[in-house]
Amino acid sequence: MGHPFSPDVWKDYEAVGEEPIRFLSCDECGFGQFDPILPGTENFYRDISAVDYYNSEKWEFGRAASDIRHARARHILDVGSGSGIFLKYLRNEMRDARLVGYDLNEDLQQELARQGFGVLPANPADFAKALDGQPLFDAITMLQVLEHVADPVAFVQFFLPLLRPGGLLIVTTPNFGGPINHFPEALTEVPPHHTTRWTENAFRHLVSGQDLVLKSVALEPLPDYLWDSYLPEIWDTPIWPARLFDPVARARGLETVGERAGLAAREMKRMGIRWLEGVPGHTIYVSAFRKAQV
Repeated sequence: MGHPFSPDVWKDYEAVGEEPIRFLSCDECGFGQFDPILPGTENFYRDISAVDYYNSEKWEFGRAASDIRHARARHILDVGSGSGIFLKYLRNEMRDARLVGYDLNEDLQQELARQGFGVLPANPADFAKALDGQPLFDAITMLQVLEHVADPVAFVQFFLPLLRPGGLLIVTTPNFGGPINHFPEALTEVPPHHTTRWTENAFRHLVSGQDLVLKSVALEPLPDYLWDSYLPEIWDTPIWPARLFDPVARARGLETVGERAGLAAREMKRMGIRWLEGVPGHTIYVSAFRKAQV
């Protein structure tokens, strides 16, 4: 993206040397993990935050806000809140909610506090003191976070005690059961940016092993900004845009997959379509309730 990493970032990874990094995956559930684990450091994420590569108009925001409202949650923690994009979305949707963010970046935490959001200390060792006398959270969200951490199971287990019994946990990650599996070597999908890969079955195994009851699993409809890259890769699978537009494209003499998928993308955008319902996009969405105490 034309933004060089600082010397501090390169120094963080000097110890890696020439050691090969392998990718391991589970034949049963599809979960994937890089070995050795090389998560992003504070310096790494500070540098990449200088380039705004996140899309602020995320499908999961609306889905999560709807589930939070239906759960009647009013005290909400967003883990990995970053600059607070989702917290600001929730503030607009739920004016009376008590919104709290957590992020390792202390500068971002301070900025959230200046904007009136609650924040947890960057150091988890200080959580108990900060939350002393406060009620547990009604909902905890982890949007596009688990794929970044070194030990995602331990990460979930660490935050679950902050969720009240019956409270709602919402997690999203890239869906490697979808079209993104055609781009396994994309720089955003490998260490130190991502350390693990997730599928629906992987999440079902995760939830079943925790103090959780699965509520729902949903797949993002393919959004228009991914059509140019994703549609050619899945054009020969039974998706409805291909069934609808492929005969038209062939009748016009378009031969390559890229040409035929490109025609469909242009026509659908011209018609005002932005999301392809029924065609999996980038994200998998999982919600679960913390089991009520017996």
